[in-house]
Amino acid sequence: MKNLLILFSFISTLFFSNSLLAQSKKDSKPNVLFIMVDDMNDWVNAFGGHPQAITPNIDKVAKKGIMFKNAYCSAPLCNPSRTSLLTGLRPSTTGVYGNVEHFRDEEGFADIVTLPQHFGANGYTTVASGKIFHSPRGNKEVPKPGSDPGSFQTEKYSKLGTTFPDKSLRQSHGINFDQKGIKKNFKKAFDWYGIEDTTEETNDWQNAEYCADFLKENHDKPFFLACGIFRPHLPWYAPKKYFDMYDVETIKLPAVIENDLNDLGKGGNKLASPTLHRELVEKGLWKEAVRAYLASLTFADECVGQVIDALDNSQYKDNTIIVIMGDHGWHLGEKEFWGKNTLWERSAKTPLIIFDPRTKGGKQVTTIVSLLDIYPTLTEMCGLPQNKSNEGSSIYDLVKNPKKKSNKMAVTSKDKGFHTIRSNQYRYISYPDGTEELYDHNIDPNEWENVVKKDNYKDALDLMRAALKEKISVSN
Repeated sequence: MKNLLILFSFISTLFFSNSLLAQSKKDSKPNVLFIMVDDMNDWVNAFGGHPQAITPNIDKVAKKGIMFKNAYCSAPLCNPSRTSLLTGLRPSTTGVYGNVEHFRDEEGFADIVTLPQHFGANGYTTVASGKIFHSPRGNKEVPKPGSDPGSFQTEKYSKLGTTFPDKSLRQSHGINFDQKGIKKNFKKAFDWYGIEDTTEETNDWQNAEYCADFLKENHDKPFFLACGIFRPHLPWYAPKKYFDMYDVETIKLPAVIENDLNDLGKGGNKLASPTLHRELVEKGLWKEAVRAYLASLTFADECVGQVIDALDNSQYKDNTIIVIMGDHGWHLGEKEFWGKNTLWERSAKTPLIIFDPRTKGGKQVTTIVSLLDIYPTLTEMCGLPQNKSNEGSSIYDLVKNPKKKSNKMAVTSKDKGFHTIRSNQYRYISYPDGTEELYDHNIDPNEWENVVKKDNYKDALDLMRAALKEKISVSN
């Protein structure tokens, strides 16, 4: 009898201890797994941007989380986009519009508190691997590209993407890059090849592996873990097996129309660069290039999957918020353009998924949101004090109630005077030379018809002009 009482006491104590542990985990601040995929447009399968995309791992998170179908970057280029979402400030505020600036070098922003710093100051362990910040090379205060010293307590500095094929195998497509209208930096970067490396031998996989290993360890504080995946950023070098998943002959091309650029003003035509597109079409390379992007996207998805699988098999599964996003979109022939850094839909739009284990997921948000909203959203979700300098607004209410109606608008900026604002129905673009574009997404989701000069859109034009002016000074 005595032995039975001792056994019962032991079991009761063990059950009570486990209950306390479970309660402790439930009541503790949630962890954050923050994943950013470079140059990822909405071709992720779950977002429906391309019917042939193979992205099962990101799709899995989208299925259980909240999928934001209309999320837009603050800038359609790596450095200013990442600077904006990680500082919570618009490019027009920091003055960071290109890839050569570092925000801490700008007057008045040396001591700005970044998103990971804010979490670190509020009791979180902050860790990063891969490309999260995009800091220019050559800055003495930034020892490695992609870093911002002090933002993360621990950061793995490493190479990005994959190894390059032998020089004899590069640029085998025969594109003539010496033509007027083709970006000079494309001469080296615009290339694709199925390399012989295994997935496990690539830099992107090893960066993801670092994060996966972190999730297998015991941590006594909540964490903010950031994982950056470089592909599908150029050049599109990925293990050959991902190219083999796509039959080039059956690749579906983006929808385009002839003379799409005819109704643009001087500002829009300066952004357009149809020469490369014509070169790809004339040489019969359009499908090959699309396949290369899709292959690189599928490779990136498998790297993401490694981290997600590690989380799902860890003790942190039920107390970790997941955020997956791109930093901006990418054209693959739409508007006869290849690349990013335009003010059109294809360049400004990017996937965004937020999974909160405490709320019911599996829903879609179709209203407009901005990546500028990420900082205040995660701050609210984790119960941290708000950073009052943030220029975005929390979208946590949409995570909890995806059907909630909203009239939010998102601003994307390319440079001083180059801005676009997107509402639920319209995209308005303003250029420094005074030319404008207006697109009605209710009837023209591909932005094929610029209706800025149509009388029946005058009220909409005035509304969008005023909305942009309210957000920023168009001269900035």
